[in-house]
Amino acid sequence: MDSKSPDDPARSGGQELSFRENHSAQRVLRAVQELWRAHDLQSIARIATRAARELTGADGASFVLCDGELCHYAQEDAISALWQGRRFPMSSCVSGWVMQNRAPAVVDDIALDPRIPIDVYRPTFVRSMAMVPVHARAPLGAIGSYWGAAHTTTAHELALLEALADGAALAMENVALREGAENAQARTSEIEATTRELAEQHRALADSQRQNGALNELVAHDLRSPAAGIMLIARSRLRDPDLPERERRRWRTVLCSAELIQRTAMNLLDASSSQPGALVPRLDELDLTALLEEVVDILEPHAASREQRIELRRGAPRGCRVRADGDLLRRVLQNLVDNALRHGPARGAVRVEARRLDARWVELVVRDEGAGIPVHLRDRIFDRYARLDGRGAGSSAGRGLGLTFCKLAVEAHGGTIEVRDNDGVGSCFRVLLPG
Repeated sequence: MDSKSPDDPARSGGQELSFRENHSAQRVLRAVQELWRAHDLQSIARIATRAARELTGADGASFVLCDGELCHYAQEDAISALWQGRRFPMSSCVSGWVMQNRAPAVVDDIALDPRIPIDVYRPTFVRSMAMVPVHARAPLGAIGSYWGAAHTTTAHELALLEALADGAALAMENVALREGAENAQARTSEIEATTRELAEQHRALADSQRQNGALNELVAHDLRSPAAGIMLIARSRLRDPDLPERERRRWRTVLCSAELIQRTAMNLLDASSSQPGALVPRLDELDLTALLEEVVDILEPHAASREQRIELRRGAPRGCRVRADGDLLRRVLQNLVDNALRHGPARGAVRVEARRLDARWVELVVRDEGAGIPVHLRDRIFDRYARLDGRGAGSSAGRGLGLTFCKLAVEAHGGTIEVRDNDGVGSCFRVLLPG
């Protein structure tokens, strides 16, 4: 079998081709890395046009965005001006054809291709071109390369442009997600401020059941929808195993705040209902210890923000089961622990305990280290919109709905709830549920 010598032209040509392909692959990879680090659309367009021109050896490149029924030539990198900043109808330019057909376009001679609006191209240097869609499944835009002399685009050049377009599409989605997350965080603060304001309005309207009910339904709907969206984004980010710890703590705080907003909305609906027996539990077998651990995990960021801690005392063995509505019981525990954190001192502790008293009853206890509740006010705290201000220097006012809901939910299960003095300092909320 004959072997080619090192000086064989065919072998040298193959080595040169392999070198060029390897260099191109490295340039694509570098461009994709730059695109992923981009923080805005303008940076993505600038990186993509520069890379497109270098990868294809073109005299110019453009980055086109889909703008409704128009093609917006957002960025260009060329030997002379093309169409940057201008918009053209989708039906009258090649970029529009590429986006509508979700396929690349290769034009060896612009004078011979009917897709080319020749009057638009005549003042430019362009003689040949190639253009690919950005995100072929649902085009966001297009990337084009242009040559001033006749040029036949190779399959390799087209593949490089398509790889670059895929990287640009991912970068654009990443920017959109980042902006959405930032907007969600800002919206969280706005919603919390709205929640406080609306709670004051509800207390003033407590004497008017008809007005109160109508307003509560409207408010709950307006709070639940954005809160659910915020929780979806936060949980999606927290599922990322590569999320830095600092970012993970921040997203846990966002999730905790959104959960509070959603829980407030649900409390608002349930606690303000004027229909007796409207709260009907959907009973199921629950692992009580697992439920307690879940509640502690959800509220941990709220406790950490006040340098407080939540201590879970496992009086009930793991696997202890109770027949209850999981959603209702979870909200009861969240409300009680949240109430204890609000009225406890900074750097204090909230202690949560569950134990089986006998074959018939299970006891849940939440203890705080706050100022306690006077005996003559202990029945009032479960009333709708009742709030006891000044329970301690570290306390913060609630909305007057959480404890009302707790009483409704516990009694709907056939149980009881009461408050008494904690051993030493603070209050102790005790829930008895059928086992």
